[in-house]
Amino acid sequence: MTDNGRQGAITRDVILHNPVTRRTVLGGSVTAGLGIFGGAMMRGGALAAPTSTSRVLRQRAQDAEATPAAHQVLVVPDDASVAKVLDFYVRVYERPSDAGSDLFSEPLVRLNREFEILPASAESWEGSEDGMTWTFKIREGLAWSDGNPVTANDWVATFQNSANPEEAWDFTWYFQGVIKNWSEALEGTVGVEEIGVHVGANEYELVFETVAPAPYLPAMLLYSNPLSAAGLAANGSLYNTDPATAISAGPYILSEWVPDQQITYVRNEAYTGTLPGLVDEIRIKLSSKDNFFAMYQADEIDFMRNPAPAALTIMQNDEATAAEIHSGVGDFPTYYVFFDVTQAPFDDLKVRQAWSHAIDRDAIQASILGPNGVPAYSWLAPGFPANNTEGLKEIQAFDPELAKSLLAEAGYPDGDGFPTQELLLRAPTPLEETVSQAIAAMIKENLNIDVEVVSQDSQGFMAALTAKPTQIPLGFVRYGMDFFDPFNMLSVWLSGGRHSWENADFDTAVRAAAEFLGDTEERIEMFKDAERILVEDVPAVFIYHGTEVQFIKPWVAGEFKEPDSNGIAAMHWPNFATMSTVPAELFIAEGGPER
Repeated sequence: MTDNGRQGAITRDVILHNPVTRRTVLGGSVTAGLGIFGGAMMRGGALAAPTSTSRVLRQRAQDAEATPAAHQVLVVPDDASVAKVLDFYVRVYERPSDAGSDLFSEPLVRLNREFEILPASAESWEGSEDGMTWTFKIREGLAWSDGNPVTANDWVATFQNSANPEEAWDFTWYFQGVIKNWSEALEGTVGVEEIGVHVGANEYELVFETVAPAPYLPAMLLYSNPLSAAGLAANGSLYNTDPATAISAGPYILSEWVPDQQITYVRNEAYTGTLPGLVDEIRIKLSSKDNFFAMYQADEIDFMRNPAPAALTIMQNDEATAAEIHSGVGDFPTYYVFFDVTQAPFDDLKVRQAWSHAIDRDAIQASILGPNGVPAYSWLAPGFPANNTEGLKEIQAFDPELAKSLLAEAGYPDGDGFPTQELLLRAPTPLEETVSQAIAAMIKENLNIDVEVVSQDSQGFMAALTAKPTQIPLGFVRYGMDFFDPFNMLSVWLSGGRHSWENADFDTAVRAAAEFLGDTEERIEMFKDAERILVEDVPAVFIYHGTEVQFIKPWVAGEFKEPDSNGIAAMHWPNFATMSTVPAELFIAEGGPER
């Protein structure tokens, strides 16, 4: 989700490894409540009701051996140049990213700390025999703060608004080729009322129709926080940017917005949902990212992520602050060097293989990344469905002698005659800049090829990357998942998408796995076979999988910091939002600054 420029990715049938609802061949329907993800059974269910917040808070405090502060205030930073809206279905890339958005309504489903999908606004759902019609039962009793009930019509109004080309929503690509008539509505060839989202048999029944069999749809709808139909009608999609018109069906509501300074949320006393937020107040300090660490050091904020290398070093060098460093997986991103395989010299597989064996990922991890990442030898990160790092590791393993031999076989002995290359970066962070310089140095040392590292702004980079033909012969970039399915990540490599690489066998294998309605484990193996084709043909050299570094103050307590079954002890993606269980797991303990 942090990949600004996802619009260039192919997402026709974004298929999810169905962790929520397995479609049985015999039963013909899919119902919520039981699924398999990563081999572990899980059962859908609601969190404690809001009326039990005090009891839940006391239990969280007891579990964490901490005493809650009398008034729970969580303070987080956000980029003042980015924070313009607060709702996903208004603008995805212009909303606060840590704890400042997606708290004013609840999606149909949400993720817990084990990356399992649970019911949220929807208490159950089922799919048709052909997997192309999905019916969600909305939980009755949910209410907006203006007194209106939450009904299926709120989702219908939200999706129709987002499919309106005049709205210019910045995430429309997400449902292209997925929801029936979605693309046609964006093109203006059909009205928005014809998209495949409508009220079912009653006002609490929501129906989605898809273009193709979609066993992934329930999990894809992690992104389904509705806007208020009444709010849209009365004040347009920006109603939540003004406390006077703000409406919430979530645990918090907008209280104050001082431009370029602070956004404040308070508890929504009219909340009737299933995610009892333990914090009473949330303050978003708006500033430049360059100021975040100084703010953290001064106890002005409680949390920050993705610190600069210098900030991380300062924290690591002090025993007390080192305990405040946490490492999560974020959106399971992969950072990689990619080639335009249609043009020399990278149209030669041996050249690409030589590059793949010339880069020492372990050295990059040890000397540069630290807790920011782990070496990557394939596309799907450890912990992600269908990850096969061990099975694929040798294909692109560091082997400088093999790299030299392959380059010589390609006609460039000791790099002789190989043209100087520009490695183009997209608005790189300091860490990405350092890694890319290390890559260039390794290519020079092991292949005797000169590589110049060049940075470009994000918009220009993405325009050049997705141009047909691409205008980037050699680049370094990241890509992270939108939701938990191998297809969601692998789809970026489908023919005609973000990259110039085309492989018919890969396309066939990925699409077959994506639409497979049988056994989950069989589907996972199909994705593993597809990823092997990708890794072996080397359209990219996979460098590292990002592991998001977070600084969390000791008075920010609760279950959200407890290690999950994968050992992750950090704020889990998608962070403090109703799309996750974090709001019901985080509280402020005594001992913090007075606020």
